[in-house]
Amino acid sequence: MKKSLNLLLGVAIAALVATSCCPCRKASNRNHLPLLSTEWSLVQMDGKNITSLFTPDETPRLILGAEGSFGGFAGCNSMGGEYSMTPSEALSQKDIAGKISFANIMSTKRYCPNDQVEMALFEHLSKVDAFTIEGNRLFLFDDGELKLLFEAKK
Repeated sequence: MKKSLNLLLGVAIAALVATSCCPCRKASNRNHLPLLSTEWSLVQMDGKNITSLFTPDETPRLILGAEGSFGGFAGCNSMGGEYSMTPSEALSQKDIAGKISFANIMSTKRYCPNDQVEMALFEHLSKVDAFTIEGNRLFLFDDGELKLLFEAKK
């Protein structure tokens, strides 16, 4: 009885060690682009595809720096500001996620004949509270609702 209990305990410990240290678990996160220093191009806002509204050079984009500042282009004007985040690993081990907020958002003041997308982008960024990265996509949420979807610029 004692021998079979020790064998069972040994098998259970070996299985636990094998699954918790598996390099493939850590490798799954390597497929995700880093949040910081990646140039993210806006592809959807409020569930609507916006790529047809812009030429590739005019597409709104966002780059988060390591020091809590961000910059980018809003479609007509350059933009920048500050962000803060609290990253956390999602339970699925496939997604990178966490809390994020943007503040002190500023932009240049060029005349833009069609600035609805730009104004909506600034509004959404000021309310964003969470993010998730899946592969080459960055999802920004406001109170659990997807507001902005970015893809890494090729």
